Amino acid sequence: MLLAAPTGRAAKRMNETTGLPSSTIHRLLGLNGRENKAKNTDPKELEGGLLIVDEMSMVDTWLANTLFKAIPDSMQVIFVGDKDQLPSVGPGQILHDLLNIPDIPQKELTEIYRQGDGSSIISLAHEIKNGALPEDFTQNQNDRSYFACQAQQIEPLISKVATKAKQKGFTPQDIQVLAPMYKGPAGINALNKMMQEIFNPNVDQTKKEVSFNNVVYRIGDKVLQLVNAPEDNVFNGDMGEITGIIYAKDSEDKVDELVIAFDANEVKYKRNEWNKITLSYCCSIHKAQGNEFKMVILPMVNQYSRMLQRNLLYTAVTRSKEMLILLGELSAYQRCVEQVSTLRLTALKERINGIDSISQAMRLKISTYENEQEEAPFEKEHKAVKNSKPKIESDSAKVESFDLFAQETPAPSGPIQLTPELIQNHAIDPMIGMGEISPYDFQVTQK
Repeated sequence: MLLAAPTGRAAKRMNETTGLPSSTIHRLLGLNGRENKAKNTDPKELEGGLLIVDEMSMVDTWLANTLFKAIPDSMQVIFVGDKDQLPSVGPGQILHDLLNIPDIPQKELTEIYRQGDGSSIISLAHEIKNGALPEDFTQNQNDRSYFACQAQQIEPLISKVATKAKQKGFTPQDIQVLAPMYKGPAGINALNKMMQEIFNPNVDQTKKEVSFNNVVYRIGDKVLQLVNAPEDNVFNGDMGEITGIIYAKDSEDKVDELVIAFDANEVKYKRNEWNKITLSYCCSIHKAQGNEFKMVILPMVNQYSRMLQRNLLYTAVTRSKEMLILLGELSAYQRCVEQVSTLRLTALKERINGIDSISQAMRLKISTYENEQEEAPFEKEHKAVKNSKPKIESDSAKVESFDLFAQETPAPSGPIQLTPELIQNHAIDPMIGMGEISPYDFQVTQK
């Protein structure tokens, strides 16, 4: 039996829960995280009778493709994941597409074990998933509190909450602040600096500290790994603690070094590698996937407008095990539950179902997407979303829809102007000159 997950933290949780060995998908496949994703990767074939992969919603197209190629025909596979969480950072929506294929056996688990019986966090998560906030959202519960405030009040209010939590014995590892964006007064960068001064201050200047890219690191700081480093058994999303700082004058290589402990695994980082880490008292909701914390502090304000979506809020809320502190603008939370993220344009379902007209299916999806974008801004922003489940069309409905594209415009000769109609009617190839380009070439990584 093989157990795997896309992140080190999730793999560790599998090990803790089952008592069985588990690893990241990268480590299972022998990947180093530096593969050229624009080219095919041929991993070694896996051995065993059963493979269980957790947190499948975080797996992107490239990693899924590489994993699938390594699975022998004789192996049984179980994919586990939450379809209502955020999709993968990379291209694709693998779990969502697989769940929309009736021929693949599936089972929905309804029993929740992260929170205790009677937890209001569970009921809140269900309400969010169904596109609404509960009537008691602003009322304090035993395990949940709400504080109304504006964006400029977020930092001082979180400071008060964190200080009080520290006085009650909560450690930096117990508390996690989650925010959707890095910049601004309610952004991750500002909140990290504030939380550092609460949990790891250096008032008397007796602690060792170093500075890198306007971030100060001290012994005892909580940090986050930003990239995969299989050679050190550290992966994107892993959280650790700085246990040592070696100044250049004391280092063999005459460069500053940080020593970071990821559980029992200590790793040294030379100064030129410090862009692989960041403070993690506050982190993005995407980075928190696969993790769980005793206390989650979740600010949500309209400053985050372009990030306010239902799956973002649902993912953040479900990271909390015991206590959830919500603060910010009620209208921002309301926008979250009303805004469903646009489904990505993928063809995995059609490919697996063996539909010949994949290009027609894609054109239909593109047309639907364009029609949605033409919707009046006011109506689009304020309409209530009644059902978060995507509408699944029957094959017969798709065939009828394809008639819209039945008449193709012949390719004109001579100079032409590129228009959406020419692309949709296959009169011109929209990928001219882009044969070597993949979606990963447009992916922005956090510096």
